[in-house]
Amino acid sequence: MKHTPIEAATLSWQDNTPISDQFDDIYFNKAGGLDETDYVFLRGNRLQQRFAEHEGPHFTIAETGFGTGLNFLCARQLWLQQSRPDQQLHFISVEKFPLSRDDLARALAHWPQLADGAGQLIAQYPPALAGFHRLILDGGRVRLTLMLGDADDCFPQLDGRVDAWFLDGFAPAKNPAMWSDTLFRAIAAHSAPGTSFATFTAAGLVRRGLQQVGFDVEKVPGFGRKREMLVGRFAGSTAIDSTGVRNAPWFQRPQPQPQDDQPITLIGGGLAGCCTAWALAQRGRRVRILERGPELAGGGSGNRQGALYAKPTLQMTKQARLHSLGMLFSQRLLAQLDPQRQLHDDCGVMLTAPNDKTATRFEQVLASGHLPAQLLHGLDAAQASEIAGLPIHSPALLFPAAGWVNPPALCRRLAEHPLIELISDCQVEKLQYDPQQQSWQLECNSGRYRARQVVIANAADARQLEQSQMLPLKAIRGQVTHAPVPADLPALKTVVCADGYISPPWQGQYCFGATFDIGDTDSNLRSSDVQRNLATLAVALPELADALAEQPLHEGRVGYRCASSDYLPLVGELPRPADFVEQYDKLRDDARWPFDDSPPARHPGLYVNLAHGSKGLITAPLCAELLAALICDEPLPLDREICDALDPSRFLVKKLIRQAI
Repeated sequence: MKHTPIEAATLSWQDNTPISDQFDDIYFNKAGGLDETDYVFLRGNRLQQRFAEHEGPHFTIAETGFGTGLNFLCARQLWLQQSRPDQQLHFISVEKFPLSRDDLARALAHWPQLADGAGQLIAQYPPALAGFHRLILDGGRVRLTLMLGDADDCFPQLDGRVDAWFLDGFAPAKNPAMWSDTLFRAIAAHSAPGTSFATFTAAGLVRRGLQQVGFDVEKVPGFGRKREMLVGRFAGSTAIDSTGVRNAPWFQRPQPQPQDDQPITLIGGGLAGCCTAWALAQRGRRVRILERGPELAGGGSGNRQGALYAKPTLQMTKQARLHSLGMLFSQRLLAQLDPQRQLHDDCGVMLTAPNDKTATRFEQVLASGHLPAQLLHGLDAAQASEIAGLPIHSPALLFPAAGWVNPPALCRRLAEHPLIELISDCQVEKLQYDPQQQSWQLECNSGRYRARQVVIANAADARQLEQSQMLPLKAIRGQVTHAPVPADLPALKTVVCADGYISPPWQGQYCFGATFDIGDTDSNLRSSDVQRNLATLAVALPELADALAEQPLHEGRVGYRCASSDYLPLVGELPRPADFVEQYDKLRDDARWPFDDSPPARHPGLYVNLAHGSKGLITAPLCAELLAALICDEPLPLDREICDALDPSRFLVKKLIRQAI
């Protein structure tokens, strides 16, 4: 997927109505924007009747131009009125030139009857960062996937089936580039027989484009003074070449598993497990967490404070995109879960430049424009010192909306959902699949459990289970140090990071570190690591490090991060290695071999959410949302390239291509 900096919309205003300077066109009908949306898109797709009669767990609408979000808010309102409380609306939209948050609020102020939805949208509205942004409204009944970028780039990267299309956007005469053959092919690829569409335009290029990809198209009277508009239904084949929509066969999404009364079982009660449990429970699924220790977050997720930020990079690699999008998703989640800031603080995260080379790289990151100023901006030493509350002796970068989180408290808050059951002191020793029952039997030190679907989320301990022992996981020892606040220095006001991190004091103590030792199995606190943490801190905050060094420092914690060989998480259904290798053996000779669409050989209903390393606070929540969407057969919250990069089958594919297996 292309990743180019996003250009925000520039607007002119006429009687509080926004007009695009880029396309010289209005965002909504001045005489009746609500009535136009109702007539063209809601009635054009017969949504009132379809929402009321819909039997499935979710309904999906996709839109080709988000604009002010008016169509989304109207669809949301109708959905809440007509659907059952246990059903979800997925709304997917794309925007190449997003409005600023202030412009969005000004535009939506037109309609006080939409204030509830508009308030939720404005509160979660992302900065202008390219990629897929998943927003959760109304306690999970409505999910918005806002794709910022060009429609021709975004829709081919979408994984999800659409029930109704809002073909909106500026008029074809004003914006012909959007109404492209690539877009029409992607629309068809995401449609099934009966998928509907409606559009305000009756332009010939739109009618012909839709007919050529398999839609039956009908002209009907338009809204207001507009003589005609188009509606129709898909009657073609979804096997159309969609310029990248078709997944590589080995990365096909899992086959949906039938629901039953057995709870989905999570192995592991750290961040990955609790986030996954919460994402599933939000969808109405019963969940059981099996935690080996006496309480949640007893392993790598147990530190007092963790920094919530994404390390900025010059190139927006798949990892960098996951981290930046995940950071924003985590911020939105925390704002909803913890509005009183009892378990987190969005105090900002500052990255200092300990040398000229790092300072130059910071300048290059800002110049690239990939991360908008709302998300990240630069500071000189004086500005950094004022924000931090302690002397900073170098230029810095600031994530103003990031901060720190108490991971154990977050895990407990997530697990409070009434559909989540926690079983502590439960070590899973063996997994065995019963093909007759089509379910898994879990043998534990405290008993046996059955589940049709199981998620392995127990970090490096996954290597102790037969089905996941082949995964390239490694445990990385980390020791953090706890210290009381020195009496002769003001308290730090923001998280500060260099090679390590330190958070503002919480409950009278600092938490800083952490060491990074691969293969080190010593779980005891070491005084040598306290000195290492102080030395790391001294690079960014020498005065604070000196003051802390004068105190006896005996407290801290040792934890083990779990990372994969490529330092990306593993999210998805587990492959059966021998069968998978046999199925795709031709990859040894030809990576372009035209394999059929047979489902890849995987363990049915056995998933993983693992290997978040030191970035679990920004990857575990979004990866949990991804895994829940896979399990529940919903549109995915990330682009196809990132999803494929997280698939646990990727290591077998790479080995086959390299003839290393």
